[in-house]
Amino acid sequence: MFIFSILQQKDTRLRVIAWIVGGGLFVLLTGLWVVQIVCAGRFEHNSEKQSLRRVGIPAIRGRILDRNGLVLAENTAHYNAILYLEDLQPQFVETFTRLSKAYPRASLSPAIRHKLQLQADCQVVSNIAMQVSSSLEESRVFSTNAFLRHYTNFPYVPFDIVPNMSQKQVVRFAELFTRPDLEIETQPVRSYPNGPLAAHVLGYVRPEMPDVDYVSYSLPDYEGRTGVERKFDEDLRGRPGTKLVLVNSRNYRQREDIETPNEAGKDIYLTIDLPLQRAAEKALAEAQANVRGAVVVMDVRNGDVLAMASAPAYDPNHYVAGLTPAEMTALNDPKNTPQINRAIDGAYPPGSTFKIITTIACLENGLNPNEIFDSPGEYRATPNSRPIHDTAGAGKYDLNKAFYRSSNTYFIHYGLIAGLDKILAVAKRFHLGEKTQFALTPEVAGNTPGPDQIGVSWLQSSGPDICIGQEITTTPLQMAGLISAIANGGKLFWPRIASEASSPETGEKQTLYPPGRLRDTVRVDPGIIERIHHAMLEDTEHAPDADTGVGTAYKEFHHPNGEPWLPNFRVAGKTGTAELKSTSPNSPRRITWFDSFAPYENPRYAVVVMVEDGSFGGPTCAPVARKIYQAILKREQAGGAASSTFARN
Repeated sequence: MFIFSILQQKDTRLRVIAWIVGGGLFVLLTGLWVVQIVCAGRFEHNSEKQSLRRVGIPAIRGRILDRNGLVLAENTAHYNAILYLEDLQPQFVETFTRLSKAYPRASLSPAIRHKLQLQADCQVVSNIAMQVSSSLEESRVFSTNAFLRHYTNFPYVPFDIVPNMSQKQVVRFAELFTRPDLEIETQPVRSYPNGPLAAHVLGYVRPEMPDVDYVSYSLPDYEGRTGVERKFDEDLRGRPGTKLVLVNSRNYRQREDIETPNEAGKDIYLTIDLPLQRAAEKALAEAQANVRGAVVVMDVRNGDVLAMASAPAYDPNHYVAGLTPAEMTALNDPKNTPQINRAIDGAYPPGSTFKIITTIACLENGLNPNEIFDSPGEYRATPNSRPIHDTAGAGKYDLNKAFYRSSNTYFIHYGLIAGLDKILAVAKRFHLGEKTQFALTPEVAGNTPGPDQIGVSWLQSSGPDICIGQEITTTPLQMAGLISAIANGGKLFWPRIASEASSPETGEKQTLYPPGRLRDTVRVDPGIIERIHHAMLEDTEHAPDADTGVGTAYKEFHHPNGEPWLPNFRVAGKTGTAELKSTSPNSPRRITWFDSFAPYENPRYAVVVMVEDGSFGGPTCAPVARKIYQAILKREQAGGAASSTFARN
């Protein structure tokens, strides 16, 4: 060989180099022999013993805040006592050895050894769990099945032995247990600090397991099911992360490293004003016992929804914790239907509040508002047809008196002269019977057909009823849009419930819906709008008079001595009561309304109240609106000005 030929030469330097190269080759070959032959078994054993597991790390869900940054939905910390199974291996071995002594060595087959090992491991964990539970005064029964499921599939993940500890238990745990295999784990849990408040707006979440193939194990995440939680679920969720867990042959954790960090979800700001929302829900609850109804408070200047209430409500915290059978029964009650948002998911006949539309149609058709109509106190299409009774009573009416006294006969008479197609055309100008593209779902459109959708038979049978808001349906949110357009002179805005999303890490803000998105400019003569404003004001301010009567909402906005409940804050409104078919003639079903705006001189707010099975719109719904306006006035006085309190975009 070449090296040996060099060694035979007399050149000393070449011979030294040859010896060095030869020695290096010898060392290299020896090392390869050791690695591949001598240590092959050990390396193969180690590779079999260790592998990686990818564990999902859920992101912290973003908060939901009101327009002023007050918390509507957040995450609270739940503290769990957890046990690291890999730290218990010496105890597992010791217990297994003790249990196996009861068996002859010859009978310890692999199946029996496996069974004994599970029994030993379960016994060790059960004893520790009992010790911890007893020390924390926690009456929790150890679940063998739950442990075995966890132990069989995910032994590299800590096992919960006492979940959701109280603050007192956390302190006691820290005092009593300092062993390395026991620890307190903090887990974020979705929480609604105000309970049922604004539940239909916020919606709820439910725990879910992420469906990802590349993750071996993940903690439960939350999925938005309704309301804001569902609509903005992608923004609120953030981005989950992963960590790599190195495990040994028994699947116990050896080491873990973060692979991709999780990113917290964005905070969502709503247009809701929390104190006003609270006042609206309180006022609605006081309308009557076991109330079923809705309230919408809207800023007439830009379409912002300042409060949206629906009763009865539910507590979204119950969905997070898991519903009990009793709670499920209550939620599925076919009469109360607490899961329905009656402000957008319920369509109702508007009753006499629809007379605003009939008034516009009659005036545009040429009605002289000063013309006197001698009402007989009821309407009959023919002498033998069923009468439509008039709570305003018989008497002489001009347009103004007919409006604030809510005379059915007057509006049927002149409404039929104007024509049903004219009335429905005006209704369609305000987009009644159409969805509002509201951010929350489900939303119904209601049934207010256009003039091209009506037939002759329906015109003949339903014309009188439609003039006074029967036979058609709409939603409280649609009526809030109508009242806002009447209040501001004809601007119909898309209603807005969510304004922006904000990153809690960077502070970067993203506009979700801009303020004041104009849906349509409703073409109505300003003189007609002004006349309707005055008639609506008379509904709340026309005092009792022997000749002209009293406004249908006067008593609800004035003390018995005639002093107004809201001095220097004048409210213009319209009451409404729609009759529904009832199985009992002695117990008629009604949908009652009060639609309003204020302050009269400079409208800023529209308040729409709807209550199912109320008495009449005045006594049932008007007091709800008055209490809401009292809360608004209090908010304005506390904030100094409406713009500083409610105009946040």
